[in-house]
Amino acid sequence: MDPLAWLGLKKQKDAHPQLSAINTAVRELLPDDEPVVLRYIVIVAVLLTRVAHADGVFLECELNHLHQLFQHIDRMPPDGITTLCGTLNEHVPNLSEEELSLCFRELKSLCDANERLQVMRLLAGLATADGGIVPSEHGTLMAIAAELGVPDESLAELEDEALTPDAIPTPPASLPPPPDSALDPADR
Repeated sequence: MDPLAWLGLKKQKDAHPQLSAINTAVRELLPDDEPVVLRYIVIVAVLLTRVAHADGVFLECELNHLHQLFQHIDRMPPDGITTLCGTLNEHVPNLSEEELSLCFRELKSLCDANERLQVMRLLAGLATADGGIVPSEHGTLMAIAAELGVPDESLAELEDEALTPDAIPTPPASLPPPPDSALDPADR
């Protein structure tokens, strides 16, 4: 299956150039991974980068946090992480609404409510990488939570948890594994 088919990009690669560039970068770093795993990593990376860019500046501490998260993907070569972060920094701020909508739709199809909550936990953790959650980051988290069907109360709990000094992991928690629903039944 064409790795871009999940986005409806089969032969229209240029219709979604930002998402195509990110997908290509992840696929080059993890050439042996299943397309569903790659899609999941792309989506989570896009959402993390959107939170990092929410205040208009991709701070060094946010970049470091993102690097540490990607280091938990064992198959990802360390030297490729910097390249991937650069690709994300370049392309995520320019994502079209359609590209972002495709990401939300796919994540909702791959993850159950609990798994989406775990993704939101990662996003809240990144928002606190600079010591707090500014209003623009909170707004971005709220918008993402709404798209993913995460209740406002749950988001508030995740933000409070991320702001609690003992709750902020060092190094940050890894990307959650792709959801069980994304695995081929033969792999379970």
